[in-house]
Amino acid sequence: MILILFTSSYPYDYAAEYTFIQPELNYLVQKFDKVILVPRVCKGRILPLSRDVEVNEQYADFIRHGSSPGKMLRMVFSSQGFFQEIRKRPAILFSPSKLLKLFLFSGRAELVRRWVTDFIKTQYAEAESFTLYSYWFDHTATGLALAKQELPNIKLVSRAHGYDIYEEYYYPHYWPCRRETLEVLDVLFFASDAGRHYLHEHFPEYQSKFETAHLGIEDPAFINKPSSDGTFRIVSCAHIVPVKRLDLLLNGIASAARLRPQQKFEWTHFGDGGGRKSLNQGVARIFPSNAQAWFLGNVPNPDIMRYYRDRPVDVFVNVSSTEGGAPVSIQEAISCGIPAVATSVGGNLEIVSNKNGILLSPDPTPDEIAEAIFAFLDDPEMAARKRSGSRVVWMERYNADVNFRAFAERLKSIGES
Repeated sequence: MILILFTSSYPYDYAAEYTFIQPELNYLVQKFDKVILVPRVCKGRILPLSRDVEVNEQYADFIRHGSSPGKMLRMVFSSQGFFQEIRKRPAILFSPSKLLKLFLFSGRAELVRRWVTDFIKTQYAEAESFTLYSYWFDHTATGLALAKQELPNIKLVSRAHGYDIYEEYYYPHYWPCRRETLEVLDVLFFASDAGRHYLHEHFPEYQSKFETAHLGIEDPAFINKPSSDGTFRIVSCAHIVPVKRLDLLLNGIASAARLRPQQKFEWTHFGDGGGRKSLNQGVARIFPSNAQAWFLGNVPNPDIMRYYRDRPVDVFVNVSSTEGGAPVSIQEAISCGIPAVATSVGGNLEIVSNKNGILLSPDPTPDEIAEAIFAFLDDPEMAARKRSGSRVVWMERYNADVNFRAFAERLKSIGES
């Protein structure tokens, strides 16, 4: 059996998806005769891989050369997906933003279809069992669905995480060709029950194809220690983009520091993005003297785990406005025994509970964040219970060995069916 895994950039470190895919890949190679990685973008540093994994860069070249305006135009007008969508939803013609999104989406999907069809027919015409796996439920999954119409014997699966699920959180509020893609997919795997329930509400006729397959974190083999020097230490980890609301977290920590002027606070953030400069300015403007912040930028996950091993952390905080999956950043923290504070949105509800942390309202105020911080600060016994609870939640739901082993076995069973 051959598995072809389509990624954004992995095994290159250009995008952060290597955090999720790398641990899973170790289990996939045990179940398939060959695993082929097909990144859409080949930029950055290529990461170490097992000898059992083949990397195909021809797809990235094909996409790059086929994405010029003239070639894209020809792709769109030869794409059956574009015209099917217009016929089914003619109102799109009166929405320039949606029409542009459909144009780009269907053109890219057509590029995927052409490359995949040619690749399999010319390179693996005699192969008996093929599984095509899109790591994101985007135009790649749609392009693979179009290819399956010409290659009916292949199996087709996709994961869905967050940005590729919730239409209303992005402008325009529209995702093309969903029903057509779901019609052809064999299974769509969600990183959280929340994402699965959302798409079930919108496309109930395909619920038999929806399955939850949590990601996971390997056992770090250590337990983080709380602070013992009188400073309360907060950690967060996310891209610095509006949906993560790090400005809100900044204001929450500032509020806590102002209300407890004798208490020292330290905030460390892992992750980068266009809002980093604004955050630094906000710290300089509103943080009182008893609070400090460090924005460490993009840090490899092994280095984040070493940070948790070597330095005390009192609480991990996530104040996102939405989370499609159970955030890997929280999974990493709880695997080390760090309790969490998170907004009660999406997948956060599945990983943070009274057992291992505190759930905030979906739109908390800075004072609500400060009160959650004080709950840990003022009750060390409660904090200790939640630290133990974090390890329990990780072991029960987000253990990489359990989750990825089961997922790899499930993919194999789909390929054999």
